[in-house]
Amino acid sequence: MYKCSVKAQLVMDQVRSRCQSDTQTNNKWTGRSGNYMYIMGRENADGKATGVVHKIADDGSHKLCGSFKIMSDGIITRFTGLSKADWNNFMNSAEAEYKSKYSEPATTEQATEDKVAV
Repeated sequence: MYKCSVKAQLVMDQVRSRCQSDTQTNNKWTGRSGNYMYIMGRENADGKATGVVHKIADDGSHKLCGSFKIMSDGIITRFTGLSKADWNNFMNSAEAEYKSKYSEPATTEQATEDKVAV
């Protein structure tokens, strides 16, 4: 399995769910100007998720058309074939999921009375 930061992985999970809804695969989706697929690149020590994007032709062949980069903090800086609205939806959903899963709940300390022996 590809290793990246938790936030980057949550964004990739959002992309993967889009692919599942569009094409029932883990790495292909339908964009505004055709069908695309992503291929993960090398793992990055700093937690980024990176790779390339191919555009799928009508005959089933595919050709390199761009790349993607998701920073370790979950910010998409580049993802060919996905709209900015998609980027924002994926980042917002991933951030909400991160907060619900990994944020510490607010602790409420109850006031206790000091008991002194008399």
